[in-house]
Order: sequence, then C-alpha cells, then structure tokens
Amino acid sequence: MYVLNKITDEKQAATITKIDAAEISQINKTKRFDFNWNREKAFHVYKLTVEDKEEPIGLLSMEERTKDYALEIRLLAVSKENIGQSQKFGRIAGCLIAFVCKESFKRGFEGYVCLKPKTKLELHYIQQYGLQSTGIYLITEGENSLKLIQEYYENEQERN
Repeated sequence: MYVLNKITDEKQAATITKIDAAEISQINKTKRFDFNWNREKAFHVYKLTVEDKEEPIGLLSMEERTKDYALEIRLLAVSKENIGQSQKFGRIAGCLIAFVCKESFKRGFEGYVCLKPKTKLELHYIQQYGLQSTGIYLITEGENSLKLIQEYYENEQERN
C-alpha cells in the first residue's frame, strides 16, 4: 500500500493499524481531523501512517454489521493538511476504503461495505471509488471491492 507524495511525486509506503482509546484521545486533541473521534472509541478505529512516521494522515472508524453481512464505515477523515489543492499526500481515502473492503472479504461478507455520506463528498465517492447509492447509503461489494483492493491495497511487489 502506498500514498502519493504530491510534492515529490514519489510513492511512499503506508500502513494501517488499529488504535486504542488513549491514542484516539491524543489524536482528537491535535484538531488535525474533522469529527469528534472520542465518540468512536466503542468501534474499530484505524489510522493510516506513512512509513517511518507515527503521526496519522488518515483515520477510519468501522462497525461490523453482522445481520447485514457488511462492514460500515462510520467515519473516514483525511488530515486537514492533506485536503484540497495544497495537500501533501494523495490516495489516503482510497487506501482506507480498500482496507475495509479487504476486511469485509476476510470476515466472509463478500466485500460488502457501506457508508452514509455526511458531506458533499457523495458524488466524489461514486465517481472516484465506484460506490453506488441506495438512497441512504453508498455501497460497494464484490467486483468493485476487489478492484479497489487491487488499486489501493496491493503492494507494488505483488503487482509486478
């Protein structure tokens, strides 16, 4: 998995790791991310970091919806310095979405992932990541989820 350094145009290795309540509290204090992440402590929260750095550039909260055979992305955020034209890194949201798709397959949910778009990003999610609207949720599953995993999650060595 990699993010793209928009300044140097270089690919930089990235990792996603689960974080605990204490780390969520510390990250929330930095004000680098939208949303109150302390509200997500009861769910699975992950951070995306660039190789050799502990500071997250992306955050994700997800919930297993066993009855629906799906994973729900509750919150997804890119750090404020990586939003808009002056962003340092690209591909952050794509890496996080692909991670959830991969987790969905691991849990036997066939790549089913849903999210409720809370912002004007709904059209972006549809165009950029191939998500489909159900009216309330945006979803991805099966073939599209596999495509996202291949695009954002696979290591360069696996692709060559």
